[in-house]
Amino acid sequence: MHSASNGNKPEALALLASERPRNVSWFQAGGLLFGDWGTSRLYVLGLALFFAGRTSFWLILAMSLLILAVGWAYTQICRIYPDGGGVYTAAKHKSKTLAVVGALLLFADYTVTASLSALDAFHYFGLPLKHDVAEAKPANAPAAEAARPGVNASVESAKAAAPAVKDADAEIDVHRQQPEAEAEDTSLFKMDSPGLWAIVAIAIIGLFNLMGPKHTGGFALMAAVGMMAITLLITFAAMPQISWKNLPHAWGNPFQHPAQLWVAFVSIVLALSGVEAIANLTGVMKKPVAHTARKAIWIVAAEVAIFNILLGIAMIAIVPIDRDAHMNDMLAYLTKFYVGGWGELAVRILGGTLLLSAANTAITDMISVQYLMARDGELPSFMQKLNKFGVPWLPAMVAAGVPILVLAISHDLESLAALYAIGVVGAVAINVTLCSTHPRLRRMRRKGPMLVLGGILLAIWVTLACTKLHALLFVTVVMVVGLSIRWLTKWLGARKGPRPTLLQQAIREQLVGDAMMKPKLLLGTYGSELLAPAALLEARRGGAMLVVCFIREVALSFKYDSLERRLSVDTDLAAQKTFARFLELGHQMGVPVLPVYDTGPNPAELMAENAAIWGCERLLIGTSRHGALYHLIKGHFQRKLEALLPAEIPVQVIAPISEEAAREELADQSESAPAH
Repeated sequence: MHSASNGNKPEALALLASERPRNVSWFQAGGLLFGDWGTSRLYVLGLALFFAGRTSFWLILAMSLLILAVGWAYTQICRIYPDGGGVYTAAKHKSKTLAVVGALLLFADYTVTASLSALDAFHYFGLPLKHDVAEAKPANAPAAEAARPGVNASVESAKAAAPAVKDADAEIDVHRQQPEAEAEDTSLFKMDSPGLWAIVAIAIIGLFNLMGPKHTGGFALMAAVGMMAITLLITFAAMPQISWKNLPHAWGNPFQHPAQLWVAFVSIVLALSGVEAIANLTGVMKKPVAHTARKAIWIVAAEVAIFNILLGIAMIAIVPIDRDAHMNDMLAYLTKFYVGGWGELAVRILGGTLLLSAANTAITDMISVQYLMARDGELPSFMQKLNKFGVPWLPAMVAAGVPILVLAISHDLESLAALYAIGVVGAVAINVTLCSTHPRLRRMRRKGPMLVLGGILLAIWVTLACTKLHALLFVTVVMVVGLSIRWLTKWLGARKGPRPTLLQQAIREQLVGDAMMKPKLLLGTYGSELLAPAALLEARRGGAMLVVCFIREVALSFKYDSLERRLSVDTDLAAQKTFARFLELGHQMGVPVLPVYDTGPNPAELMAENAAIWGCERLLIGTSRHGALYHLIKGHFQRKLEALLPAEIPVQVIAPISEEAAREELADQSESAPAH
C-alpha cells in the first residue's frame, strides 16, 4: 500500500482520478470558442457570396441566428453535464454505439477543420502567386476603382445600371463552376501551392503536438484578440462608407429561389464545431459550471452573430463585386476596399496565423477524441500509450496524418467546405436531440425548442448528405473505418476475456498485501464526498480499511426489477466519480478503500447488510446540513440502523473536516510517532 507521502499514483488510479483542476474561467473558455467561431468568418463570407451572390446576406443572417440557437442549447448542455458535455459523453448515457458514432462525426469534422484552416491560411498569405497576377486586371476593375473610396457611388451606379446586372448578382447558382480556379488548384506540387504548404504546416503542427499542448496551446487567446481587432478595424472603417438608404437595392430577394437558398445555406453552416470543444471543457471550468459556460457562450455567440451580419452588409454593399474572385480571402479584400493596402497586409498576416492556430486546435481535439475512446475500450489499448511528454503518440500521428491525406486528395476550398459541415452538424444534432429528453431540462419551454433545433440540424444534415455526395462518402469512410476498428477491438477483447474497467483496476492496485485482513469501517454515501477526509482519517487512526458503500435509492410504486438490473456501478457515473475521489484520497492518506455499490428502496437495510457481509466493526454516518427537520430525519435513520445492526457494530456520527485539516493531523501523527 502506498503511503500518504508517496505522490506517485498507480497507473489506473491516475487515469481514473484524472486530476484536472477547475481553473478555466469564462474568459479562457470564451477565447477557445471564439478561436473557432470567430475565425470562421475568414472563409464563410467568401463562400456565402460564391454560393448565393448578393442573396448571401440572408444566408449570413440565418447562420447567425442558428449560432445563437445552438449557443443557447449548449448553455443547457453544459449545465446538464458539468463534467463534460460533448456528444461522446452525452450519448454514452443512452448508447455506447451512438456515442462512438458521435465521436467519429467529430473526428471527421476536426479532420476537415484542420485541412480547410491550414489551406485557407496560405490563401491569406497570398498563395498561389499567379492568383494575384491574374487578379490585377479583373473584368470589373474600372467600376471598382471608380467606386473607391466609398460605397455610396457603387450603390448609386448599380441602382442606375441595367437590371440584368443586379439580377445576375442576386441569382443563386449552387452548382456554379470555376474552371480556371480549379485548374490552378489541382497542381499540388508547386512551390506556391497553398495545398502543399498546408500539408507542410500540418506536419509541423503535428510534431509540435508530440511535445505536449503546453507548446502549442497559447494561441487560443491570441486568436480571439487578433480576430476581434481585425473585425473592429473593418467594421468601423466600412460602416460610414455604406449608403444605408440605398442598401436594400444591393441584396437579393430570398423568396425568389427558396429551395436553392436552403441548399446554399447548408453549404456554409461551418462555424459550429467550437461549441463541442467548449462542451468538453466543462470538466475543468470554474464552478459554478453553468454560469461559467453560459457567460462564455453568450458573449462569443453575440459577437459572432452581430459582426458577421455587419461584415455581410459591408460585403454586399460593394457593387459590382466578383463572387468568384475572393472566395478564399474575402476578409482581406474587404479590408483592402474599406481600409487600404496596409490594412490588407495586416489582415493577411494575422488572418493566416489565426487559421493555423485553428488547425492546431483541431489536431489537439482529434488527439483527445482518440485517447478518450481508447481509454473507454472503444479503440485498441495501445492508443493510450504516452510518450515522455505525456502525449499519446499514436493518436497524435493519426491526427496529423489524416488531414494530410485529405489535403493530398482534395486541396481547394470549395470541395473542403463541402466535406466540412456534415461531420459537425451530425455531432451537434445528436447531442442536442438526446439532451432534449434529459430530465434535468425539466420544463417544456426548454425541451420543446431543444427538440425543434435538433430537428432543424437533422434536416441540414440530411440535405448535406443528399446534395454533397463527396461529403457523404467521406463521412461514410470515416464511419466504416472507425466502427471496424471498434468491432475488431471488441472482438479481440472478447477472445482475451472480460477487460477490467479502470475502476476495477484502481481497486485491485491498492488492495495488496494484507489490506483485506485489516479491520473495516463502513461509510454510507449517496454521492457526497464531504465526509471522505474525516472517514479516512478515522480509518487511518485505527489501521483499518474503509468500505465506501454507495447507495442508489430506488423508491418506486411498481416493481422495479428490470430497472434495478440496469443500475450498476458501470452505468452510474455519479458512483464512479465518488469512488474515484475516495480512492484518490485513500491513496494520499495511506488507507485502503473498498468501493461497494448497491441499489434498493431501503438504504438503512442495505447499509446494515453490507456492514455484515464485509465484517465491518463500525458504521460511520454524518451530515453537514442544518435544520431541525433534517436532523429529525437523520436521527430516525440512525435509530433505524442501530435497530438493524447487532450490538457489537456501533453507529458512529462523524463531522466533516477539510482535506487540509486531515493532512495536518496526519503530519502531526507522523512527527509524534517513535522512530524505529
